[in-house]
Formats: sequence, structure tokens, C-alpha cells
Amino acid sequence: MIKFTDLQKRLIEEIKKGPSLTNKQYAELIGSTEGSVNNLIIKFVKAGVIKVVSKHASKRERIDVIQTPELNIQPKEIDPKEAILGDLTKRKESAKIKELEAKYRQLLIEYELSEKRFDALLNIKEQVPISVIDPVLSSNKDEAIPVIQLSDWHFEERVDADTINGLNEYNLDIATHRWTKCIQNSLKLVYKERQSADIKQLCLWLGGDFITGYIHEELEESNYLSPTQATRFAKEKIITAIKFYLEHGRFDKITIPCNFGNHGRTNKKPRVSTAYKNSYEWMMYNDIANYFDGEKRVQFIIPNGMFTYVDIMGYMVRFFHGDSIGYGGGIGGLTIPLIKALQRYDQQQKAYYNFMGHFHQLWQATKNCRVNGSGIGYGAYAQRIGASPEEPKQGFNILDKKYGLTTQMEIYCK
Repeated sequence: MIKFTDLQKRLIEEIKKGPSLTNKQYAELIGSTEGSVNNLIIKFVKAGVIKVVSKHASKRERIDVIQTPELNIQPKEIDPKEAILGDLTKRKESAKIKELEAKYRQLLIEYELSEKRFDALLNIKEQVPISVIDPVLSSNKDEAIPVIQLSDWHFEERVDADTINGLNEYNLDIATHRWTKCIQNSLKLVYKERQSADIKQLCLWLGGDFITGYIHEELEESNYLSPTQATRFAKEKIITAIKFYLEHGRFDKITIPCNFGNHGRTNKKPRVSTAYKNSYEWMMYNDIANYFDGEKRVQFIIPNGMFTYVDIMGYMVRFFHGDSIGYGGGIGGLTIPLIKALQRYDQQQKAYYNFMGHFHQLWQATKNCRVNGSGIGYGAYAQRIGASPEEPKQGFNILDKKYGLTTQMEIYCK
């Protein structure tokens, strides 16, 4: 319901009195403008309050008042279809407004974040006080012991280059050259570490498989030497190395833990409890120990079993050849079976760290075990099982009295 205002009532009254006046005249009578009067008349016509009578489209003859000012004006009847469309339009407009408001709020948040980031960048660019670090010139050095890993040299085994696509070659002369370079390079690393550590002792691990032996029939055909000859060859190389360390290494003590490998056995099938009794290498280690009998700087540790335990400055270290690890090339590689094996070994005697060989790959297999490389390098068997070619190299490690195992490097043998 629409009620007339006072101005509207006055206009209608004047129309009743003079239905043929102009809009300008009506405006003067009610004290308004011609434009306002024109708008009001249009509004009244649409509301059905007045009726304009004219003979010609361009000329108005008179205005008849249909409803009086005292009554409420009933608006025209609204079409339901138009009403629904109108409501839908209003809803769409309302939803659009809400969407725009949400985007606006998000833009405000992003703007605030941008301002914070910009402020942070300005703070970064501000000058900061610079401190000075003085070099440590003290001659006091932590005590440390290098652990040199020597294993898997297979001195007498033949590797013909044409059988493995030229990836490697190995014979007695090459073996001798590589052994010499390995020993020399290992002492270079000791000299290097002495710049920051007090090194007076050496742990020299003899990890087995220095000879290949006749554990497979084809080796009887291909090896350059028989097992006994190969044992003598290996014995000479090891004695030469120990004498080199004694003469040029400036060591007060050399501890030599030993492990026999699975190749240097007298029989085809491996033994367990009597393995040492049937090992050329176990016999060789004892012969070498006898050779240095009386040399107070040299201490051999030759077990009859699988493990050698050495306490190095309070850190219990376990050495073993590695053929006891059952690995069949499964997913996860050597790591998973090795972790399980070390857990079983720790139930017998806990070790801080482990050194092993056998797999001819120099790498950190677990967080507490390093597998040694080989002196022989890549061969036909390695190619057959799909192993990756690796340069002949051995492991070099530093055990610090204060920090434990701190350094691991490679000893290249070429």
C-alpha cells in the first residue's frame, strides 16, 4: 500500500481544479519544479491514480483524477512470473555481491601478508653487527687412530680384459703394482690427517680373500698360482706393507686384527667350527705374526672364529670377512640382511662399529658398518651377477678418541 505525501496531495487537488494546466503551472501552484511535477504525473499514471486524456499523441487535453488523495493507492497487480524472475535476479545479485566481498577480504589478507614480507625483506637488508672468528692456533690435537681396510685382493686370480669388455685386467704384475700404490696412498692419508689429529697408532685390518684358491673347478684352470703358491705371494706382500708402515709411518704401535675369507680354504665346501683349521689365510696370518715376533710395536689378533673384536680407545669395533651375510640379490640390496645380521651379532657382543669385506663394493652399507672394496676390481663373476663396475680401492677411516668415527676416505690402488 502506498500513501500520498503532502506534495502529492496538493498536486492532485490542483489537477482536480484545473485539469488542463501545464506542468509548469502546476509546479508554481504547489511550490515545486516542473521536472518534479512531470515525474509525479508519470508516477500517478503508472499507479492508476490519474488518467491523461488527449486527442493527439503530442498534445495533452486534460488530466482526470481517478483516485482521491484521502485513500491508499492500491498498486497494480503483479504478475507471479515476473515476481519470481525478480526474486531470482535479486538472489543472483546478492550472491555476486557476497562473492565479491569474499574476494575483497582475501585480497586484504594477501595484501597484509605482502606487507609483512616486504617489511621482513627490509629488515634483512638492514646492517647487522659482524663478529670475528679467531683461528685455533693451539698445538693441542685430539688423539686419533686410522683404520686401514685391506681385503679381497685375490692375488693369483686371472681377469682377462676381453672376457669383460675391457672393463678390467688383472694378473700378478698388476696386483703387485696396485698393492704398492694402495700402501703408499694409505700413508699419504695418514700424513694428511696428522695435520689436525694426534696419530701415533695404526689399526691395520687384514680382512681375508687375499688368495682365490680352488673353491671352483674353473679356478684350477685359470689361476696364475696354486693355493700354496698364492699364499706365499700374499704373505710377502703383507710383510712388505707392515715393514713399510713401521719404517715410514712413525707409529708407536700397529694393531693388526685378522679375518680369514671364504676363498682361501683347503676344501670345496666351507666349514664352520673348523673353518680356521682348513684356511690357508689363517695359517698365513700366524706365519706373519711369527715373522714379527719380537717387534714390540706390532700386535696381531688372529681369532679361530668369525669375528675379531678390538677396543680402540674405548670404542668396541667388530671385524669380520662378510661371507656370513646371506644376500641373494633381493630388493633393498645388502642393507636389509646386513642390518638384521648386525642386530643378531650385537646380542652376542655389542659393537660401536663394524668393518667387513667380501662384496667388493666400498660403501657405507649401514650407519654402523662399512663394506670394503677390492684390489682385484671388476671380473667375470661380478659381471654375471649384474654388479656395478668399481675401481680397485680400499677403505680408510679415522677413529677420534673424543668424537668416534669422524672420517672415511677411499684408498685408490692405481
